[in-house]
Amino acid sequence: MSNNEQSLDEDAVFLPVDESSPEFLYCERERGAVEKLLSEGPEAFYSSLIKERSGCFLSSEEVSQLPRWVQNYHFNEPQVQQENGVKSISEIEDFCSSYFPCHSDLPVPDLELGWPEKFPLVEIPSVTVHISPPAEGEPSVREIIRRHLQKARQLIAIVTDGLTDGAIIGDLHGAASRGVSVYIILNQRSIQEKFLLNRLQQQNIRVRVIGGRSFGLRDGRKVVGEMKEKFLLLDLETVIHGSYR
Repeated sequence: MSNNEQSLDEDAVFLPVDESSPEFLYCERERGAVEKLLSEGPEAFYSSLIKERSGCFLSSEEVSQLPRWVQNYHFNEPQVQQENGVKSISEIEDFCSSYFPCHSDLPVPDLELGWPEKFPLVEIPSVTVHISPPAEGEPSVREIIRRHLQKARQLIAIVTDGLTDGAIIGDLHGAASRGVSVYIILNQRSIQEKFLLNRLQQQNIRVRVIGGRSFGLRDGRKVVGEMKEKFLLLDLETVIHGSYR
């Protein structure tokens, strides 16, 4: 029974959870410090930590980034400047802001290109580790990824925080031209800063854009974090996961 279900029982007893407990998740002192950071700036954040005698739980990079990411509590579509006929994101047909819109009663978008059926696995799965730079005589990670993309027959599904390699984008177009369904999830902030979505416009390519976890402020604003996952699924048979973009 989950804690939510237990809370309906007036006689339920919940054991105390402190910072030493593995299931510890929420800390009011840290939440208050983040509020100070986003409302008043880094000095107020560090002052709050000293006052509460708390350790610094954010890196210096996060302390400088988060205040710049504050936005009003509604979805702002990332815009792409009109240049050489490039359309803004809001003008691109069938573009969806998120697989899971915040507080929406709309259904999750369908995988409109379809999803291949997979029969029960009969072979013993194997794991291969590749390193970069590669060992002598071994192929590079980029070469491995490109070979898999070029061999795909039914499906390519990508989740990444950045996609800028022109050769790999070309491989995706080549696969889509062969009738392979290509689904791509990209990090929202990467799209805003450095990506032209027209490079991925193709009949058999679908792109979704999402952010990371959101932190809501009491004044009605929020901060949307980064989506940092990176993996590649091919034909429901091969998964490539790692730090390569």
